[in-house]
Amino acid sequence: MFLQERAQEINDCLKQLAGKANVAVWGAAVHTAKLFERTTLLSYNVKTVLDRNEKKWGDSFFGWKIEDPCKADWTKIDAVVISVPRRETEITKMLRDELQYKGEIITLYTEERATPFYLLHDAGITEVRYLGDYRDWKDAEVECAGYDDPAIISKVADSIEKVKRGEAAWERDGCLFYEEKYNYQICAWILRCALKKRNGVVTVLDLGGALGSAWFQNRNYFTGLADIKYVVAEQDHFAEYGHQNLEDRTLKFIKSTDPWEKMERFDIILMSASLQYIPYYEELLARIRRARPCYVILDRLLVSDRKRFCMETVPGTLYEGSYPVVIFDENEVKKYFEGDYKLIENDISSVPEEAYFPDGKAQSRLFVFECTEE
Repeated sequence: MFLQERAQEINDCLKQLAGKANVAVWGAAVHTAKLFERTTLLSYNVKTVLDRNEKKWGDSFFGWKIEDPCKADWTKIDAVVISVPRRETEITKMLRDELQYKGEIITLYTEERATPFYLLHDAGITEVRYLGDYRDWKDAEVECAGYDDPAIISKVADSIEKVKRGEAAWERDGCLFYEEKYNYQICAWILRCALKKRNGVVTVLDLGGALGSAWFQNRNYFTGLADIKYVVAEQDHFAEYGHQNLEDRTLKFIKSTDPWEKMERFDIILMSASLQYIPYYEELLARIRRARPCYVILDRLLVSDRKRFCMETVPGTLYEGSYPVVIFDENEVKKYFEGDYKLIENDISSVPEEAYFPDGKAQSRLFVFECTEE
């Protein structure tokens, strides 16, 4: 749901104020300011702004003097709009029981849909967005262009070639960056493997690693390592391009359908912003467990308090497209590796990101699991 859609829902709710001569707004903070800016609230007869924070009493708020609710003359107020998300039940109870208010009370949220409306995606801003709340992956997939869109491989290939030629330092999702910026969270675990193995070869399998984005971003950081083998497993068209144009002594490409779980035991299996885009993720996680890497790193993984399937849209400034995405239940992610692995790091991801929905939000996280059996 877009901000504009939620604002329209609020406008419909505010229609109850029509004909009311004296309207009070409870809450003198950002939410009320956004209501004034984005909804029709100011078209009604707002006469009073109230807030329980005594430090605000007497201050000016959009031309109104903020008042103490306990000192308001409730017999003269026809309706009150509660502009404090997640506190509506509490404030309603106070109005009825303590202040003995008999007039109209307008609430804008429910316990299930309590996200402030202004945090939702703005349809007028061309950013990556997560839309919908589909029943399953297939329902979301129907409305998406998908990963086979030729614009994706074309954009990423063009960007990685510029990195290869030294015209840019690194790229991510086809977007070029011109200054070194290492992903220290991932680098630290690769170095830890190197220290444990001393002069042995550190092997990394990057599942869904595009055309080696993470490797090109961090390769200069590993200059002092004795040896490292970096394998990217990707869709056929990515793997074929990488095999023909990018491979060298260190960087290799294989198809994601290749039996990589039966190959040599990898020190690290990395998935950076990739697991959530795979419809058969449970099968993939089972393959990872069978491969028994020393470490599993899930970076830039979107998690929330429940699983949801969405459509992610990408702006034309990168490559215009859309594809299904699953936002994981954080507890479910942890359970996938119970027994054979222990969670040793859970942190904000290398690229912090939040997505808001009417009934909650998702956050990009980093999970590192260590094998309990050597």
